[in-house]
Amino acid sequence: MPQNSEKLFIILILFFGLAAAFLLASNAEAPLLRETGTAREIPADLRSIKLDFSIFDSILFKQLKVFGIIPVTPGQTGREDPFRRF
Repeated sequence: MPQNSEKLFIILILFFGLAAAFLLASNAEAPLLRETGTAREIPADLRSIKLDFSIFDSILFKQLKVFGIIPVTPGQTGREDPFRRF
């Protein structure tokens, strides 16, 4: 019986070794991505976009105020173990 388990163990090692070698070899032969000139071109739709920054000149925007302390100081947040019974 010990001989059968040893043979099975050796067969499994060989199988996994061949599978790993196949995966490494198939990844090594993957084609490299080539950078083309068209990848850097900006589409016409994006070139025609005009951003409106007039919101920053609005009286309502200028009246906004910061409430509280900045930066926020962290305090105690909840229990250490929220699933523990009270």
